[in-house]
Amino acid sequence: MTTATMTKPQAQFPSTLPTESAGAAAAPEPTVTRMTVTPAMALNWLDYANSNNRRISDAHVQRLARDMKQGEWVLTHEGIAFDPSGVLLDGQHRLWAIVVADKSVEMHVWRGVTREALMAIDCGKPRNLGDILRLSGGHGQVGATELAVLRAMLGGFSGSVTLTASEAAVAMAQHGKAIAFAIEALPRVKRITNATTRAVIARAYYSADHELLRCFGRMLSAGIVPDAGAVGVVLLRQFLAEHRGTSHRDRLVRYAKTERALVAYLSGERIGRLFAASDEHFPLPEEASRHDKPDRPARG
Repeated sequence: MTTATMTKPQAQFPSTLPTESAGAAAAPEPTVTRMTVTPAMALNWLDYANSNNRRISDAHVQRLARDMKQGEWVLTHEGIAFDPSGVLLDGQHRLWAIVVADKSVEMHVWRGVTREALMAIDCGKPRNLGDILRLSGGHGQVGATELAVLRAMLGGFSGSVTLTASEAAVAMAQHGKAIAFAIEALPRVKRITNATTRAVIARAYYSADHELLRCFGRMLSAGIVPDAGAVGVVLLRQFLAEHRGTSHRDRLVRYAKTERALVAYLSGERIGRLFAASDEHFPLPEEASRHDKPDRPARG
């Protein structure tokens, strides 16, 4: 490993100028060094070498910084790239993440990359989180549906959370069975089934009777409620069918009412109106360990 000093990358030019007889001299080949990039180095490069780059995505910087802080940053072929004049061509989000995380990380630093190469940077089809988890192995077929339920389940009453690839991998390894159960228990039905309603079932997977959860899902998806004590399921289905908003507030209300209806069904409570739950009744194992574990809901 090589630790670099905090200097602006310098251009490398041929020692002699080309002549007519010699023909045009070839540009120097790009070079790459594996090095530890410190926060001071990153800030220096951003201040003095980042003269013509795209707009910064704060959300992307924060995701990268979280991985760095948590020791989840992985060295790959991607890194930092400068042109022959020392101008930053690629890697500004990684550099800003190093500054935000205030942590040194290893990266490959390229120098002498031509401007023509800039046309090909980031032009490939980007991998989404599902692609990354499938390629990393051990998570099965993870797609947009599974990830949407995972984010909604982890957020709970606060709404869906954003995840880095490493955070998603850890969470899917921990909660993959709950996610798969929720998707199977609540089949896809337009206006009824979504990541929010499935997230409640995924959370309840850890503390409620699984057969009761399957019954709840069947009644909610099919609209057939043979149990007179399951009026809460009927009220929830009516609410979901009539309220199709997609705002953050809409999703929070949908989550809270789904949870209230499920709690009523599991306890055999007959409710006349469906209000939104005000507290989390189905904490995840890592949340329950921080508080007194609630009683297991059961119909009586």
